[in-house]
Parts: sequence; C-alpha cells; structure tokens
Amino acid sequence: MVYSAGRPVGREAETAEIARLAASARAGEGQAAYVVGEAGLGKTVVLELAAAAAESLGMPALYGSAQELEQQRPFALISACLGVDAASTEAPRARVAEILQGDTRYGMPGAMGGTDEADSATVEAILGLVEDLCSQGPLALFLDDLQWADSASLAVLDRLVRSVPQLPLLIVGAYRPVPKVGQVARLSQCLAMANRTVLELAPLSRPAVSALLADLCGGEAGPRLRRMAEGAAGNPLYLTELVAALVREGAIETREGIAEVTVGCPLPPLTTLVVHRLRYLRDEVLQALRVASVLGASCTVTDLAAVLHKPADDLLGIVVEAEAAGVLRDAGDRLVFRHDLIRHALYDAVPGSVRAMLHLRTAQALAGAGAAPERVAEHLLEAAPAGEFLTTWLEGAAARLTARAPAMALRLLDTALTLADPSDPRTDHLHLHRALAQLSSGRLAEAEESARCALARTRDPKSESPMRWIIVQAMLARDRPDLALTEARAAHASAGVPAVEAIRFEAFSAVCLFALGEMPEAEAVAVTARHSAEEHGDRPALANALRVLASKRMLEAPDAEALELAQQASRLTPETTHPAQRIGLQLALANCYIDLDRIPDAQRTLDAIHTATKHTGGVFPPRYHLARALLAFNTGSWDEALAEVKAGLTPGEHFEMGRALRAVAALIAVHQGRQTTAEAHLIDTPAASDNGTVARFFEYLPLRASALVDEAQGSPERAYTRLAHAFDHGIGHLPGQLSLSSLTPDLVRLALAQGDSTHARRYTLAARTRADQGGGPYHLGDAYRCQGLLAQDPDLLLEAARCYRNAPRPLNEAHAYTDAAELLAHNRQPAQARTLLNQAWEIYTRLDAQWDAARATSRLRAVGVRRGVRSPRNSARDGWNALTQTERIVADHIAGGHSNPEIAERMSISRHTVSTHVSNILGKLGMTSRVELAAEVIRRRTPDRSHPQD
Repeated sequence: MVYSAGRPVGREAETAEIARLAASARAGEGQAAYVVGEAGLGKTVVLELAAAAAESLGMPALYGSAQELEQQRPFALISACLGVDAASTEAPRARVAEILQGDTRYGMPGAMGGTDEADSATVEAILGLVEDLCSQGPLALFLDDLQWADSASLAVLDRLVRSVPQLPLLIVGAYRPVPKVGQVARLSQCLAMANRTVLELAPLSRPAVSALLADLCGGEAGPRLRRMAEGAAGNPLYLTELVAALVREGAIETREGIAEVTVGCPLPPLTTLVVHRLRYLRDEVLQALRVASVLGASCTVTDLAAVLHKPADDLLGIVVEAEAAGVLRDAGDRLVFRHDLIRHALYDAVPGSVRAMLHLRTAQALAGAGAAPERVAEHLLEAAPAGEFLTTWLEGAAARLTARAPAMALRLLDTALTLADPSDPRTDHLHLHRALAQLSSGRLAEAEESARCALARTRDPKSESPMRWIIVQAMLARDRPDLALTEARAAHASAGVPAVEAIRFEAFSAVCLFALGEMPEAEAVAVTARHSAEEHGDRPALANALRVLASKRMLEAPDAEALELAQQASRLTPETTHPAQRIGLQLALANCYIDLDRIPDAQRTLDAIHTATKHTGGVFPPRYHLARALLAFNTGSWDEALAEVKAGLTPGEHFEMGRALRAVAALIAVHQGRQTTAEAHLIDTPAASDNGTVARFFEYLPLRASALVDEAQGSPERAYTRLAHAFDHGIGHLPGQLSLSSLTPDLVRLALAQGDSTHARRYTLAARTRADQGGGPYHLGDAYRCQGLLAQDPDLLLEAARCYRNAPRPLNEAHAYTDAAELLAHNRQPAQARTLLNQAWEIYTRLDAQWDAARATSRLRAVGVRRGVRSPRNSARDGWNALTQTERIVADHIAGGHSNPEIAERMSISRHTVSTHVSNILGKLGMTSRVELAAEVIRRRTPDRSHPQD
C-alpha cells in the first residue's frame, strides 16, 4: 500500500504530473508516460491513481496487465486492455478480433513476417480501433507490468506513442527494470519524441515512511519499529508486509499513540514476509491458490473450477477467504493476485513436476471448454510431456494456432514430432502444419527444408501436393524463380499429383518463367495452362495463366488486349481464389491502368481493394502504397505520393517494396531541390530487402532516381552510362528494352548531349515501337518527345506536351515545353520560347520542382530568353495556403469529428496515409492537436471579419 487516509503517500509529485498529462490529453493534445520502478515501489498504485484522475475528467480508462505466461502470445496485452477477443460483440472490436484470427493470412508466404515481427494487419486494425475510440472522446490506456509484455503489443504501443500528439489520448505504462526488458526501455527512453514523460519511482522518503507506518499501525512508529523499517529501504510493499506480519504475530503494541514492536528480531527478506501471509490460510484455500498461480497472474473462477474439477459455486468461500487475507484482490469476474510476488511465492512452492502436471491439466481443461488455441498453447509449452493429447489437439488446432501465434505453433509442433511414434500416420499432418507455420512466419528456407523432408517420408498421397506447394512458394518468395520452376515442373509431372493440381503447377511454372524473363516460353506455357484450366473449370490456375499473359503483353505492347487479359483475371469470383491471389490480381490490374493513364479506373480499382489489403497485410500493403504513390507522382500530387511512401515504409510492415518506395521519394526530392534528402533515400535503398518477383519489376525506379541524382550532381555522363547499360543489358532477368521504355526520353536527351546520335536513334525507335503498339497517352508523348529531340523539331515536342497533358503527366509536359522553348530560341523565336518557358514554369511551381525550374531558366537564359512578367507565385510552405487539396479534405473531415480510420474509409486510402496527412497539416499550421485544427476549420467556414484569412 502507498495510501494514508485515502491519499497516496510519497507519490504526490508523480500523481500530480499524470493528472496534468490527463488534462492535456482531454484538451486534445495526447500524452504518454512511463512509470518505472522496482517491485513493490507502487507502480500499480500510481496507475490506479492515474486512472482515477482520468475518469474524474470524464475520460474512459481502459486497463491491461501483462502476464509472464502470455509473453509468447501476440497482442495478448493490448487486446486484453482494449477488450478484444473472440466474444466481442461491439462492431469495431469484433472487426479487430476477426483480423486477429489471421485466417486470410494462413499459408501465405511471409504473411506474418518473421516470428519476431508483429503482424502488420493486426497492428493497423488495433491502431484504427484506438483512433475510433478517440473520435468518440478523450481516452486513457493503462498498461501495467510491461516487462512481461509480448513483443507485438509493444510494437502497437510504440506506434500509439508516436501518434499521441494527434489524438486526445493518454497512455500510461509501468514496468520493472528487469533483465530482457530492453524493448520496453527503448520505448520509454526515446525522449526525442514529443509528448513523452518518464517517471522513475524512488524509495519513499523518511517522512513518507513515517506516515505509512502510522497509517498501517494506527499510531506513530516507535524507535525500534522505525529501525526495523529502515531495512525495507523505503519500499512500500516491504513495509506493508512487515507490519502485516508483525500484527498477525501480535508483535506490535500501541500505547499513548506510539506503535512499537514487542520482540527483537532481524528484518526478514520480503519473500519471507509474503510467505508468512500464506501461513494462516486453510490447506484447501492454499492448494486452490497454488493451482491459480499456475493459471497466471489472473484467471476466471470458471477456469479455476475446471482445473480443480469442482463446481464454481464451491470456490466462493475460498475466494472470500483469500481476499480477506490480502492474497487476492477484487477485480470483477477475475481472480487477481494482489501482487506478482505473492503469485510467485505460491508458484515456486509447487514442485516443478507438479507444476508441469498442473499446466497439462489446465491445457486439457481449457481445450475441453473450447478456449482459444493460443491460451491452451501457453500451458502446453510449460506442461509435462503428453504426446497423445498434444498430437490429437494439434491435429485440430494447428492451423488456427499458426494463423494467430506461429512461434508458439512451431514450438509445440517440434515437441509433438519429437514425442510421436514415427510410424503414427498423424505425423504426416504434423509435418505439413510445421512447414506451413514456417512458411507463414517468413522462415522460408526452413519451410522448404521441412516440406522436402516430409515429402520424402510421407505415406499419405494426399500430402504430396500441399508439400510441393510449400516448396515452390518458399522458393519464389526467396527470389529463386529458377529453383521454383524446377520444382513446379517436377510437381506437374508427378504421378502422385491430381490432374487439377498438375494444371495449377503448370500455370505456376509460367509465373516462374516470366519472373526469369523467359517471355516466349512463359507465354507458351501460360496459353497451355489457360486452356487446361478453362477445360477443367479451375479458376486459381486460370488466374495465374491470365496474369502472366497480361503482364507479358503489358511489357511488350500495352494495348487493349493486355488490359482485357488483366480484367479477365480480376473478374474471377472471390469464392474460388485465395484472398491473397485476388489482391495480387487487382493490384496488377491497377498497375495496368496506371501505365495506360486510365486514372479513374486505377483509382477505382485501388479503392475497391483498400479494405482487403488492410485486413490481409503481409506483403500487400507496401505494394498497394507503391501503386498509389506512382499514381500520385505521375499526376503531380507529390505530397500525396510522399504520404503513400511513408505509409508503405511503416515500421513493422514488410519492406518488400522498400527500394521502389524510397526511390519515389528520392525522385521527388531531387526535383524539389532537396538533393541531400534524395541521396539519403538512395543510401537506404540497397539495405531494403526487396526479395520477390514483384519487386524486380519496379527496379527501374531506383535506377531512374540514381541517374537523376547523377545529373543533379553535375555528372550527366555517369547518368547516361548508367541508363544505357541497363537498357542494353536489362535489370536482373528482365530485358531492358521492355522494362525501361519509360526512360527513353531521358536516354535520347542524354545521348544527344554526349554527341551519340546513333544510340539516340535506337532509343527513339524503341519509344516509337512501343507507342505504335497501342500504349497510353504518355507512351505517345514519349515517342513524340524522342522524335522531337532527335529531329530538333519543336512541333513534335509540342505534340508530346499535348499527349502528356491528356495523360495527365504534368512533369513530362513541363519538360516537353522546356525542350520546345530551347529549340524555338535557337530558331530565333524568342517570344514563342518565352511563352513556353512560362507554361513550364507554372507547372514546375505547382509541383514545387525547384531544380527543374532552375535548370529550365538556366537553359533558356543561355540562349537569350528570360521569363516574362511573373505572375504572383504561391510559394507558401507554412500556413493555410500551404495545404494541398487532399490535406484540406482531411482537415474538413477532422472538423466533422471523424477519426483517421473513418477518414480513410471515406477517402479510400490507408489509415496510416491519413495519419501522415494529419501530421503534415499540423506541422504546416503550427498546431499541436486535432482539436485545435478542427476549431480553425470551423472558424474559416464562418469567417469573422476581424480575423484575416491568410
């Protein structure tokens, strides 16, 4: 206890600080605080006082306490705090609970990251839930015993703390500085972030110790009691247990208001004092409490009754006696130990072999009651060997457990396989589940090896196809399409693979061939697989075949036929394809629309898969954000593009598209004159783990960014060499003339600058060939621009500008105007040149493309042309005028009281993209909270003449 007369003793400063933080959060500026201290110093009491302070301000206070037993269960702490479980009936929590199940991600390579990573889909769902709750009013979260927290909950906590400046949210966490608490300590010690406070609890001062002793003893402590209490070193729990033990022994006597010990004895250790409290309990109560200690820091009466094989009503007297003895505390429908030291004293008193048997009995009772598999698994990991029960249980629960907690599943599957009789036919299924768990958790090499070994020993013919699929998918996810192709062909030819599965492996072979750049063979195999799939009515195989045919056609001849193939693949019914495959097909279609400049269609397609991508997670959010970033970049919405880049690089998500995303940011940075920033992005780019067949199709982006940086550094020769080499030799397995066609205008421009007209003609021919094959407006623009540069014809360049304008691709349009202006100046038509320079300048200004604007001005000045009368330029970087159109829409939604997830749904963008926009808005306006922003938006809707509208 740290209370005296109903008030805290020695913790007044900490409680006052948390009350201040709660008031700040209630006003709209969120706060985070960490309470740090050794066992018994009163961390939990401080959290209770903080919760009371928050509730007194009208803030709902949600509480969760980490349990040592739950450290391996992902999201255990944060889901308990937020009330998210399978029984959730409230819609927002039920949605999060559904995503937490992970069913759509089971068996998807790397769906849940590595075993040490938090599943990004669940992280985003929980963050969205918190933001939804905050939209209903200020909210307070209290997380105790963070030293036992699971890593996924800590990942969510990290993201929440980073977002508190935007939300009316108070977060208070408490932890004990024990070994292996590094992840928690890093969260609290990163003080570079705003709105974060660390409160380190010190031992109670002498006056506080005296006050606490007086309260506990009913009188001022005498000299001998004070000397004995000095050994407690100001630890309030130690003092409380000391006085309680002395009182139980009748060793304190109060005379004339002075409480004094009546016996002389040394101060016992704290653990001894805790055990002393248990000495006065009846054996029946003590045995029940020992079993309860095995269940964890808290449990339900129902669970305890099931393990004890007693009716729940029979435990009522036991619970009442334990509460009266100060062992348990009242916590509604749960039995909670008053302090973890008490639980540990009970737990440690149980022999290890008995504890193991109790864990097994608990697991069996929970399994029989239909508990979530991860709760059963927690106890099985601590239980005595029980091969038969473990094997039987895993047969029915392994898939669900893998989807929710792959690390736990792998440990139990390894144990079961060690205990099982190799001749037991059930081991085939255990091996299959083990390989799937490794595949899902991103342990690709291990998944491949496990599947190979299982395939060599299996006696079940039904296991061959699943094992072979694990092998080929693991290989492809490891960016080894060559090995995946060999395995897919072997599976296609295997007599043990059913006919329909053989067709699927054939279609998958086409995917591998395409990834290897073997275009003619990929097409031939895809055509055969397509016919076979249509004949057998197998849509998964048909989807892969159509995807290959569409992608090849888009590379070689982006026309209506290519688009129709992609549309056919995307129209396959959801019931017959895996959610991951559906998202992949829709993203491929969206990229086709982007390449053909069908902007509304691309936007609509991306909008349609926004929710599915968010819920599936894994590799798909980065791909989705890259598509949106490219769409925004091409159309000149560069702030939106950067927001999508940031969302795609969110900590905790897969970084499969990290190189491409960083390259987009680097391109924008160079164009906007931020060369140092661009170079930093490119330095980070090689470290990105873009291991995947999809990522390599975007390798042109880092190449393009690197060449642009070369030019900005004054090395056009290096830029030309870089691009020309890639064009001739390709990128990876992809032919350069197909994958780099969008760079032909830069190649022609740089070649001519080097006096290389021969290669400039070759690049021009490549651009014209692509445009003739039915490309979009920007393909035509590229062809006209290449021809105009080569022929020194301004009319062709103006035709290119027209095509780019229709696309729209404003940066390309401005470049074409600049090229045409320079040629007109050389032709002694300065007035026309000046007009085009002004048009280009207007676009550069709108894009904030300062580097391009300066380069255009320099080029034209060199031929005697300067800009005409300059129109007023809005170069605002701060204030309301600096907001983009998208940011203004977001601000309006905030003023309407909508949360980030609600805004994301309304705008069909990700929650994290909205969060980025909110941060940008607050930064530009110099504000610190959404409340302040909403007030400003409302003020502008009803302007007061006394307040200028900047």
